[in-house]
Amino acid sequence: MVSSARPLISPARPAVMARRTALLAGLWLAGGCALAETGARYRHGPLPIATGGADGVYYLYGRRLAYWIDRSLPEVRTSVDSTTGSVDNLRRLSAGRDGLGFVAADAAGATVSGAPGRVPVRALARLYEDYIHLVVAGSSPVRSIGDLRGRRVSLGSSGSGVELVAGRVLAAAGLRPGRHLTQVPMGLEESAAGLRQGRVDAFFWSGGLPTAGMTRLARQTPIRLIPIGTLAPVIRERSGPYYRAATIPQGTYPGVEATLTLALANYLVAPASLDEELAYRVTEILIRQRDAIAAGVPSAELLDVRDAVQTDPIPLHPGALRYYRSIKK
Repeated sequence: MVSSARPLISPARPAVMARRTALLAGLWLAGGCALAETGARYRHGPLPIATGGADGVYYLYGRRLAYWIDRSLPEVRTSVDSTTGSVDNLRRLSAGRDGLGFVAADAAGATVSGAPGRVPVRALARLYEDYIHLVVAGSSPVRSIGDLRGRRVSLGSSGSGVELVAGRVLAAAGLRPGRHLTQVPMGLEESAAGLRQGRVDAFFWSGGLPTAGMTRLARQTPIRLIPIGTLAPVIRERSGPYYRAATIPQGTYPGVEATLTLALANYLVAPASLDEELAYRVTEILIRQRDAIAAGVPSAELLDVRDAVQTDPIPLHPGALRYYRSIKK
């Protein structure tokens, strides 16, 4: 059964908690796994999924995927963890708290640098693209990113992919938080409320189209998106080839005009040590149930098996690679 943001460890004595943490950290990993394999080749047991905020595409996608994993693999028990996004998800995978995670390409790129203590990750699929939103009130005098000088701006939650890309966008525009503007750490829901209430003048968001929280905000109050797509060449040069200029089409959100912005790919990733057969099965579910998942998450419809293998700089998991090869025979 799918649960929403269910804690992996219930309150208990410290010693008990430590033993449970150690057990859970190994349950979905091939090395040292204590799971039974009765009647099936794939590993059984819990499979927590690191997603994002409840208003974002990661979370909705994760819930739909978890539903289909539970239906298709009866010996696997999924749970869906609400997180602050890509960077947090990578930390959770490294700590063994989750077995799958949604990650943006720029954050995933940091895992190939061999940072000490970081568990190597492997990709199961390239899913869809995130679009960077720089949002202001409809009546705001802010018309360009340079107009953020002296203003209060939410750059996303601490440890989020939004925070990562927002910092890179501002740097490309010659703006430094703390010097040229006041940084306010907020997730999407709090940022939307802050904009409505005048507590922030603008906020960044990175998500698939449409993002439910953005749609709700646009229905509640007039908003505009600030164009930042012309910064793509500078950001690519400084931060890697993850970003491209792209347009958020008119009509994506109520009353919001087409806006040139930045886009980057999202991946579903797992620790490199995830059981190969389980990785194969999850990848198969992801592809075969694409339309069913997309019924509740429009971004999922963009998953294309021909593009799913394009996960640079993260290598495909051997189980995922075996699945893609099997369907090409």
